[in-house]
Amino acid sequence: IEGFLRNQKLGNIFSSHHTRTLHLTPPLNPWHPDKILLEKFLHLRDLIFSRRFLYLFLALLIPYLIHPFIGTELEGLVLLDLSFTLVLIMGVFAASDRKHLAATALGIVILAQALTWSSRAVSNHVLILTGLMVNAIYLIYTVAVLLRHVIVSRSPTRNTIFASLCIYLLLGYIWAFFYSFLQDIHPASFYFNPAYFAVIPHGKHLYSETFYFLYYSFTTLTTLGIGDIVPATPLSRMLTAMEAVLGQLYLVVMVTYLVGMHLSKLNSAHDQKD
Repeated sequence: IEGFLRNQKLGNIFSSHHTRTLHLTPPLNPWHPDKILLEKFLHLRDLIFSRRFLYLFLALLIPYLIHPFIGTELEGLVLLDLSFTLVLIMGVFAASDRKHLAATALGIVILAQALTWSSRAVSNHVLILTGLMVNAIYLIYTVAVLLRHVIVSRSPTRNTIFASLCIYLLLGYIWAFFYSFLQDIHPASFYFNPAYFAVIPHGKHLYSETFYFLYYSFTTLTTLGIGDIVPATPLSRMLTAMEAVLGQLYLVVMVTYLVGMHLSKLNSAHDQKD
């Protein structure tokens, strides 16, 4: 009997405490200013996240578009490094739908940025080459994340289309780093027409020569082939040919895949109506 009464007393205490707690923290009214502000914040967050591939696409265009308007080496080092840093950050944001993918991307970005900016401070040639390769590895990782998103998509949405466009631009960036690395370890790999390009001292390529190769990479990726930069060794010719073939194969396969997804979705909708 004493145990029963003791349990009843404890139950009453807990019940009264629970009632007081509920009374002290009532649910927010749907029209409460704090709840409206929270809903607006969540809506804005979801809106920004849903357009993450668009932001990455725009970030990828910035370094290439601002390069012709830079007058001095210092402006190039600052503006182009900042714009490429934006590309790296948007790449992490694009991979943020899965925490482990975003964490891996962030780790590579931190390492790449540490190498890039430290090479500015000490002008170490090994740091320059290592930074080039780490940046290329990060871009390859970003391509893999985006390609996974495109493949697992069941319909060609806006995100799927912008992700596929980002992959195409990232291929041009990756090959630009490959070309720059090759030219640095073997300076005769490419011939630059002196009528169109200023002579760049060996090892001073992070600003000027890398973006020369970005131009060359996109003209190769699109098989435009103007001829003002010419591969001069077997290895540079092989890389150039690989990029040209990969660029055409990617367009054919990706367009076919997206059109196939769209037709499959239309057929599924038609079958459900029947």
